[in-house]
Amino acid sequence: MKRIKPRLLYSALSVASLVILTGCPGSGDRLRPDEEATVTKGEDSLCFGVPNAEDYQPADIAINPRGTPSREEKITFDPALFIAAEKLCVPSAFYAFPDKGQFIVSYVLTSKRHKDEPRRMVAGLEISQGRFFNIPLTDMEILRPYSEMNKQ
Repeated sequence: MKRIKPRLLYSALSVASLVILTGCPGSGDRLRPDEEATVTKGEDSLCFGVPNAEDYQPADIAINPRGTPSREEKITFDPALFIAAEKLCVPSAFYAFPDKGQFIVSYVLTSKRHKDEPRRMVAGLEISQGRFFNIPLTDMEILRPYSEMNKQ
């Protein structure tokens, strides 16, 4: 019986341990960038764009003042909201926005047809004098591809 060299055994055990602890690399390991949504004003609601909506519907939504620490964010799971005409509209009965301030709205969309491909949409908005404006998001508020991140 041949004896295995300790160095080779150590290397093989290290690789096997690494795979066991971290998992095998694959398509599920890739981060998907967030999609930036734009806000428009509806009759009694604020609407957020959902391009190529297909059969996607919201699984959760978070509406928080800009700068809210992540551990303090309020998230509503299974909201009673629906996507129609490629827009997710939030009526004032669901969330009453104040007269002024900046907000980050993020929502996760899921699909029965694309079960393994949830989408995360993020919008920044400012309310001033009863008017609504889209505001640019920082790299801390939205996950972007590295090539699109602001380099300082």
